Amino acid sequence: MFILSPSTAPTVAAAKSSPGEKSPPSSSTTEAQEEFVDDFRIGERIWVNGTKPGFIQFLGETQFAPGQWAGIVLDEPIGKNDGSVAGVRYFQCEALRGIFTRPSKLSRKQTADSEANGAQTPAGSTSRATSPTSASISTAASTATPQKAPQDTTTPSSMTNLLRTASESISNLSEAGSVKKGERELKIADRVLVGGTKAGVVRFLGETDFAKGEWCGVELDEPLGKNDGAVAGTRYFQCQAKYGLFAPVHKVTKIGFPSTTPAKAKTTVRKMVATPSNLKRSPSASSISSLSSVASSISGRPSRTGLLTETSSRYARKISGTTALQEALKEKQQHIEQLLAERDMERAELAKSTSHLGEMEHELTLLRTGHEQQVLEMDAKMDQLRALVVAADREKVELLNQLEEEKRKVEDLQFRVEEESITKGDLETQTRLEHARIKELEHSLLFEKTKAEKLQRELEDTRVATVSEKSRIMELERDLALRMKDVSELRQRLESTKGSGSTDDLALPSPLLEEVSSLRNQITAMNNEHLSQLNAWKYKLAASDSHHQQDLQQLRATNDTLSMDNKTLQAKLDQASVQTAEVVSQWKSKIEAAMASQQQAMEDLKSSSSKGAAEQSAELLEMKITFEKLKVERQAESENAKIEQERVRLVHAKEVEELKGQMLVITEDREKQLESLRSQLDSATDQHLVEMEEALSKLQDTELKVKDLQVSLSEGQERVGALEALEAQVATADQKVAEYELLQEAETRGKKEIERLGKQLEEAQSQIVTIKASQHDGESKVSDLAKQLEEREQSHAILEQALATVSQDKQTLEEQLQSMVSGSQTPSMERKMKSAEVKTTQLSEEKTKLENDISEMIKSSGDNSTQLTKMNKDLKEKEMYVFFYEQSRKQLQSTHERSLSEVSTKSETITKELSHKLQQAEDEVQSSKERNGQLEKQIQELKTQVERVQVGSKAHSCMKTSSPLFSSPASCCPGGRYGNCVPAFFFSRREEMKLAATHKSQQLSALHEENVKLSGELGRSKDEVTSHQKLEEERSALNNQLLEMKKRETLLKKGFDEEKNSLQKSIADTSALITERDNELERLRSEVSALRGENAMAKDLQSAVQTLQSDKAKLERKIQSLEKKINDDKRQLDNFVCTSAKSQIDFLNSVIVDLQRKNEELKMKLEMMVEASLNGNTSHDMNTSDR
Repeated sequence: MFILSPSTAPTVAAAKSSPGEKSPPSSSTTEAQEEFVDDFRIGERIWVNGTKPGFIQFLGETQFAPGQWAGIVLDEPIGKNDGSVAGVRYFQCEALRGIFTRPSKLSRKQTADSEANGAQTPAGSTSRATSPTSASISTAASTATPQKAPQDTTTPSSMTNLLRTASESISNLSEAGSVKKGERELKIADRVLVGGTKAGVVRFLGETDFAKGEWCGVELDEPLGKNDGAVAGTRYFQCQAKYGLFAPVHKVTKIGFPSTTPAKAKTTVRKMVATPSNLKRSPSASSISSLSSVASSISGRPSRTGLLTETSSRYARKISGTTALQEALKEKQQHIEQLLAERDMERAELAKSTSHLGEMEHELTLLRTGHEQQVLEMDAKMDQLRALVVAADREKVELLNQLEEEKRKVEDLQFRVEEESITKGDLETQTRLEHARIKELEHSLLFEKTKAEKLQRELEDTRVATVSEKSRIMELERDLALRMKDVSELRQRLESTKGSGSTDDLALPSPLLEEVSSLRNQITAMNNEHLSQLNAWKYKLAASDSHHQQDLQQLRATNDTLSMDNKTLQAKLDQASVQTAEVVSQWKSKIEAAMASQQQAMEDLKSSSSKGAAEQSAELLEMKITFEKLKVERQAESENAKIEQERVRLVHAKEVEELKGQMLVITEDREKQLESLRSQLDSATDQHLVEMEEALSKLQDTELKVKDLQVSLSEGQERVGALEALEAQVATADQKVAEYELLQEAETRGKKEIERLGKQLEEAQSQIVTIKASQHDGESKVSDLAKQLEEREQSHAILEQALATVSQDKQTLEEQLQSMVSGSQTPSMERKMKSAEVKTTQLSEEKTKLENDISEMIKSSGDNSTQLTKMNKDLKEKEMYVFFYEQSRKQLQSTHERSLSEVSTKSETITKELSHKLQQAEDEVQSSKERNGQLEKQIQELKTQVERVQVGSKAHSCMKTSSPLFSSPASCCPGGRYGNCVPAFFFSRREEMKLAATHKSQQLSALHEENVKLSGELGRSKDEVTSHQKLEEERSALNNQLLEMKKRETLLKKGFDEEKNSLQKSIADTSALITERDNELERLRSEVSALRGENAMAKDLQSAVQTLQSDKAKLERKIQSLEKKINDDKRQLDNFVCTSAKSQIDFLNSVIVDLQRKNEELKMKLEMMVEASLNGNTSHDMNTSDR
C-alpha cells in the first residue's frame, strides 16, 4: 500500500530494532525528511520519481510507518490506494490515484528519460540536489525512473564493477572502525561534523532528559539546526535559534579524519549539484543489493555485500538490541554510495565531454558545408529585403503621420482621464470630510439637546408649579364669588330691614376698602415679580441659544478648515501616486524598449548565418560582450529604478507622517474646543440650576404670602361683599391688559418676521443678479472657447498641410536615396544621403514642435471644459441655496399665519368678552337709572309729606296764637285729650320722615357713587373697544402686506424660473458643443493610435534592415540560451515592478481606508449634532409659541 525509499530502509530498521530508545536512532532520518517536508506545500504540483505527475494532498507522519511521508493524488490511475491505508484515511481521492512516498522522492520537474543508441542522455534533477545531507544525495541517486535493463547490458564489466565496489566497501568499513575510535575521544569545544555535512562545535556531552543514551549538543556554523540549546524546557547549552542540534555520539565525527573531512563532503555535494543528470548511472542501495544478489546466485556462495540488501535490513529490523556498530555500518554504506556516485558522475562527465566534442566537430563540418548555401540564399534575401525596405519606407511615411495624430489623441485622453480622476478624488474626499464633520456636529448637538431637554423639564416643572398656584388663585376667586353672593343676600336683607343700626354699618366700608386696595397691590406686585422672573428666564434661554449658535458656527468654521486641509492632503497623495505611476511607466517603457531591441537582435541573428567558423566565433564573442553589457545596463537600470522607487517611497512616507502629525494637531485642537464647549455648557447648566432653585424659593415665599392672604381674606370676607365684585372686574381687566400686551408682542414679532423675510427676499434678488452676471460670464467664456477651438482647428489644418508637405519631401528624398543605393554610386552619394538624413531630422524636430503646440491647444480646451464644469457646479449650488431659502420662507410664512390666526382668535374672544361686559354695564346703568327714578319718586313723596307736616305745624302755631281757648289743655279738649294727641302725632310723624329722608339721602349718595364707578368702567370698556378696533385695523394692514409680499414672491419665482431655464438652455448648448469637440478629439486620438501602430511597424522594419546590413550570421543555440536568459530577466523585472507597484497601491489604499473611516466617524457625529440642534430649535420655538 505504500512505497519505501531504498536509501531510508536501514534507518527504519535501526529505528524498529531498538524500541527502548526511540529518539536517538531516528533523529538523523527525521531531520533529513523534515528538510524535504519544509520545501514542499500542500497543493503543489510535483513529480514522483520524476515520471508520475500529481498534486500533494498530505504531508506528515503516518500510522503505517515512522518518519515523514507525502500523500500524492496522481493525474492518472497508476497509484496504489484512494488516500487511506490500513483503514486510516489521510486524504480523499479516486481509487488507484493515491500514493504515499518519502518527500525525497518528489521533484518539481519531470525527468527526461530518452535512450538513444544504447547510451543514457542527461536527465533533469528529480530531488533536492542542493540539500546538504547525505541522505538527500543517496535519494537523489535513487529517484531516477526504474527501467528494466536489457539482458545484453549485463556484461562481465558490470560484474567486475560490482567486485570493485565490494572491495571498496570493505576498505571503507576498516576506516569506519578508526573513525569510531576518534568519535569516542570527543571533547567539548571540538570541531565536528554531524551527519557528514553539518559543521559545528561541541557544546554538550552526556545524557539528556528527552531520550536515553549519550548525546552530543553541537552549535552549528549555519542556521541548519532545530533549537537554541534547550529541549522540552531544559537548557543544555546556549546558542542562537536554529543553530543548536542534538545528535547521538556515534553520528558525530571530528573534523580531520580522511573519510569525513568537510572539504570532501563539500566536493561530493558540489559534484552532485553540478551533474544531476548522471545520477541514474550511480548505483543506489537497491541497485547494489540487486547486483550482489545476482552475483551470489551466479557464484553459489554467500557474499558479504548481501548484508546490505533490503531483505537483510528487514531481517535486522526484527532483531532486537542492535548495537552502535550496525549504525556505523549503515553510515559507511551511505559514504560508499556517495563515493560510487561521485566516481560514476566523473565517468559520465568524461563520456559526455567526448560525445560533446564529436558532436561539435560534426556540427562544424555541417556549418562549413552549409555556409556557401547560406551565402547564396542571403544574397537573394538581400535583394528581397531591399524591395521590402522600399515598400516599408513608403508605408512608413504614411504611418508616421497617422502615428503622430494618434499620439496627440492618446495624450489628450490621458490628460483628461487624469484630470477627471483628480477631480473625482477631490470631490469624494470633500464629501466624506463634510459628512464626517456633520456627524461630529450632530453628536455635539445631541449632547446639547439632552441638556436643553433637562432644562426644559425643569421649566415645565416650574410651569406646573405656577399653574398650581393659578389654580389656587382661581379657587380663591370662586370663594370670593360665593362670598359676594352672601354679601348680596346681606344687602337685600339690609334694604328690607331699613331699621336701626344702619349708621354703624355705614362706617365699615372705608377700612375694608383700604385692606382690599392693599391686597390688590400685593397681588399686582406678585404678578409683576412672576412676570419679571419669567422674562429673565426667557432672556437667559435666548442667551444660551445664541451661545449655542456661536459654538455651532465655530464648529462649522473648524469643519471648513479641516475639509480644506484634507483636500490639500488628498492632492498631495494624488500627486505622489501620479509621480510613482509615471516613474513605473517610464522604467517599463525603457525595459520594453531594451527587450524589443534585444528580440530584434535575436531575430537578426536567427535570420543571418552566412559567415565562416572563425567569423562566427568572433561574432559570438561580440554577442557575448554586447549581451553582458546589456545585462549590466539592465541591472544598473533596475537598481536605479529600485533607488528611485525607494526615494519616492521615503518621500511619500515622510509626507504621510507629516499629514498624520497635522491630523493629530487638528484633532487635539478640536478636542480642546469640545472640552471648552462642554465646560461652558456645564457652567450654564449650573447657573440654570441655581436660578431654578432661587425661583423655587421665591415660589415658596409667594405660597406663604398667598396663605397669609387667604387668612386675611377669610377674615375680611364677611365685610367686603360689595367690593369683591369690583375686584373681580379689576382682575378681568388685568387679564385683558395682559392679553393685550401678548397681542402687542405677537404683533411686534410678526413685524420682525416680515422685515426678516423682506431682507431675505432682497438677498435672494441680489443672488439672482449675481447668478445672471455669472451666466453672462459663462456665455462669454463659452463663446471665447468656441472661437479658440475654431482658431486651433485652423492651426491644426495648417499643421497637417505642413506635415503633408514634409512627408512628400521625405518620400522624394527616400526615393532619391533608394535610387542612389540601387546604383551603388560613389561616396558623394553617401554625403547626399547624410544631408538628407539631417534634413529629415530637422523635419522631425519641426514635427515634434507642431505636436507640442497641438497638445498645448488640446490642454487649453480641457481647461475651458473644466471651467464650464465649475460654472455648472456653481449654478447647482445656487439652486440648492434658493431651494433652502424657499423652504425657510415657507416655514416663516406658516409660523406667521399661525401667529396671525392666534391673534385673530384672541381678538375675537376679547371683542366678545368686551361686548358682553358692555352689555352688562349698560344693563347695570339702566337698572341704576330705574333705581334713581324710584328714589326720586320716594323723594317727591317725602317732600309732599314734609310739606304736609309743615302745614300742620303752621296750623298748630296759628291755633296757639288765635285763640286763648287753646292756651290751657283743659279747654282744648274735654278731659285734655286733644292737646295730648294731635301734637304728639305730628311730632312722631315728623321724626319718622326725617329719618326716612336721611336714609334715602344716604342711599342716593351710594347710588351716585356706584353710578360714577359704572360710568368710569363704561369709559374704560369703550377705550378697550377702540384699541381693539385699532388692532383689527393693524391686522388687516398686516394681511395686506402679506398678500403684497406673496405677489412679489410669485413674481420673483417666475423671474428666477425663467432665468434658470435660460441658463439651463445655454449650459445644454455649451455641453453639446463640448461633446462634439470631445467626439472629434476621440476620433483624432483613434487615428493617432492607428498611426502609432503603423509607425512602430515601420520602425521595426527599418531597424530590421539596418541590423541585416550590419550583422549577419549567428548561432541558433546561443540565441536560444540568450532568449531564455532574457525571458528570465524580464520575468524578474516584471515581478519586481509588479510587487513594488502593488506594495505602493496597498499602502495608499490603507491610507485612503483610514481617511474614509475617520471621515465616516466625523459624518456620523455631525449628523447627530445637526439632528440635536434641529430638535432643540423646534422645541424652543414650540415653547415660545406656547408662551
